[in-house]
Order: sequence, then C-alpha cells, then structure tokens
Amino acid sequence: MKCLFLTSSPGYGHTRAAEAIDLMLRRRYPTVETEYLDITHLMDSQVSDAIQDGYLRMTSEQPELYQKLYDMDKNIYSQLAGKIPADKNLIDFLEEQQRRYFPEVLGKSLIPLPALYKSFDSTLLNTLINCICNRDKIPAGRLLTQGLLKQIYNILATRLKNFVNQYQPDVLIATQMYPNALLSRSIQKGLIKQPVIGVLTDYGVHGVWVRHTTDLYCVSHKEAAKVLREHGIAAERIKVTGIPLVPAFSDIPTQSKARGHLALEACPTVLITGGQCSIGVVAAVKALLNDSRHHYQILVAAGADATHVGALQELAERYPHRFRLYGWCKDISYLICAADIVVGKPGGLTLSESLACGRPFIATCSLGGQEAHNVSFLKKKQVGLQTELDQLPQVLDKLFSNTKLLRNMKRNAFQLGRPDAAMAVVAELETILRQNDNIHPAQARAL
Repeated sequence: MKCLFLTSSPGYGHTRAAEAIDLMLRRRYPTVETEYLDITHLMDSQVSDAIQDGYLRMTSEQPELYQKLYDMDKNIYSQLAGKIPADKNLIDFLEEQQRRYFPEVLGKSLIPLPALYKSFDSTLLNTLINCICNRDKIPAGRLLTQGLLKQIYNILATRLKNFVNQYQPDVLIATQMYPNALLSRSIQKGLIKQPVIGVLTDYGVHGVWVRHTTDLYCVSHKEAAKVLREHGIAAERIKVTGIPLVPAFSDIPTQSKARGHLALEACPTVLITGGQCSIGVVAAVKALLNDSRHHYQILVAAGADATHVGALQELAERYPHRFRLYGWCKDISYLICAADIVVGKPGGLTLSESLACGRPFIATCSLGGQEAHNVSFLKKKQVGLQTELDQLPQVLDKLFSNTKLLRNMKRNAFQLGRPDAAMAVVAELETILRQNDNIHPAQARAL
C-alpha cells in the first residue's frame, strides 16, 4: 500500500498530523510505503521562500490584511484579481516583499521578458505583483492579472497531477486545504482517480476545503462537521475523528509520573510553547518568575523559534529549580502532563495535544485566521481563553486561586481530547481502500 501525504508550509502542524497518521499506518502495515509533498516545493525555491516568508510577515506585521485574505474578503480579492485598484497597504506589502526576495527586478520593466528573471516561476510571480501594484500603468492590466492568476493555478495543479501520477499512490491524504483544492481539477477530468482524504487540523472550516472531489473529510469536532454539511458536503463523507496525534498521546502518563520522569517538583506548573511565532516567551517567563503569589515552576518548549534561546538559557541558569528550558521534544506529552496549564500559540495540533492530556490552554499569540477558530472553540468549550501577554500573571493567578474552576477546565479538556484520532483516521482510510479494492487481499484479511 502506498500513501501520499500532501501538506503546505509554513506551519509544522500539517506535517505533524501527517506524521501521526503515518506512524499509525506503520503499526498496522509494517510494509506500507509513504511519501510527503509540501506543495510549496512545486515552485522554484526562491519563489517558495518568498511566499512562505510573506505569509509569516503578513501574520505578524499586517494581521488585518491577513484576516481579510483568510476570510476571502471580496474587496481584497478584487484587488488581487485586478478588478479594482489595490489599497496602499497591500501595495506597500507586496513591493517590500519584492525588495526582500527579488532585488534583481527593481528598476526593470513592469512586464519583463522571462530571460531577465532567475526562473519562469519568478517571472510569473513578479509580473503578477507588478500588475497588482501598477494596475493603471499596464495596458489591459485587469485582464493580464486575471490571466496570470489562472495560469499560476493551472501550472501548480498540473505539477501536482504529474507528481501524483509519477508516484502512483493508492490514496492521497491532504492535511492542508490548498493541495486539496489543487487536486480538484485533475480529479474532475479523470486524470487522478485515487481516493482523497482531507484531514482538517484546526477547529474551524475554511471555504477552500470544500470540494466535492474529496472522498472523505476527517474533522476535529462535530461543530466542524456541521459547517461542512452547511456547505453542501454529504454527511456520509464526513467523520469526526479528532486531529491526529502521535501514538505517545494514546498512553499519556499521570502528572506525578511525568513530573518524576522530568525531576520536577509538585507545585503550580506552567508550560509555555513557542511555536513558529514569537509570543514574548522571555517576557512571560520573567513575569511569572517575579510573581511570588504561586511560586510557579515554569517549563518552556522552545520549538522552532530559536530567537530568544540565549536569554532563556540565562534564566534557566539563574533559576535552576524554577525554570526548565527544553528544545524540540519528540514526546511532548510528558511536558504537557507535568504542567497544570499550557500557554502559547493556539495551533490546532498544539491545542489538541493539550486536550488529549486534559490541560487548559491559554492563547497569548494568535495569528488570526484558522487560529481564531481555535481560540473561539477553547473559549466556547471552557477549556481555555485568550489574553494579552501583560495580563498573563493575573489570568494564571485567577485560575490557580480557584481550584474548582481549574479542575473543571481540566475535566472539560479530558472529555474533548481525542488521543486516538490517528487510529480513527486510519480506520476510515481502510474502509475507503476496501471499497476501492486498493488493499491487497493479505492486508484485507488483517483488517
């Protein structure tokens, strides 16, 4: 059996979900063959880097613009399609991104020859940016912009189709919405015939996910399933599996065992996760170390953000009994279970890991968009909240001072947790492959 996982950068959560499914598949089928494709790798590396960096820049520097793009705001999409002139903030953002990644284009024609650029992809992207930013200076600017958008979509869809047909998987598993959408045209034309499973890794549903060419949706919660049904997806094509987690979360330790394993004391403990955006980890740690109300024991999982590691290491040396700094953890379940509360960026995977361990989550850094759905979910289900960083000590004081409230939030988290989500997704995959006769008879007997 061959499975192709389709993801997209930036954001490691999509890949972590795919890895969780992969690990569970290997437990069931030791000979399974799997492959990963980040669709940004279908582009020239310079263009891919520019797009990924642009996403991170927009979420941190232009959150309102990012939210409009995520919400598929008609006005902003009309600007991108050249139907109306672009706003100054959009023009400034795009031109700055050009300066950062394509300095060779500065001062050249708005519609240059491909030979002037490093790659065909670079030509397309920069010409598109020029058309958006200089709509009135380019003849037929609106038509050219719309043509470029269509061309870029067609090129990426064709490259994805070619990759799939070359690899020839038995099933495609998309853990991000854009590869799922890019598959649609090829499936409609009969150029891709393998079943497609969409695995949503957040607690909301973006409209880009909605495709009648997706055979099955595996979603985080029944409320996400409801949204898909409201968008016209048949109920039988939606399964509430939870967000896939690695096998370690199927057998989580008790808090005392986790603390013993990590040589931690039995006192109010907070885990701070960094994720891919800075949440002011250093400032948060200092504020809690200076808060004498609860004598917190603080754990920090630095993750991929190494920006402030030096300052955090200094704090760890100064407060060895109260502050522990951890790098990337293969099994973060012990850190979560050792803590009473988790603080950080509300990515779908991080939130799901906290729920699986029965821990409330406090969001101090949200990118908006999909993470806004996650924050809304944790508030509605009373398993967490969102706060400004400077209010974190007061919020934690309120929770640790109210034993009943904290206990209820932990109970709610345990009830919502889906540590078996990866196995649930694999079970649905098996059902689809049986129906499509894509499981070898020897494998089918093992089901």
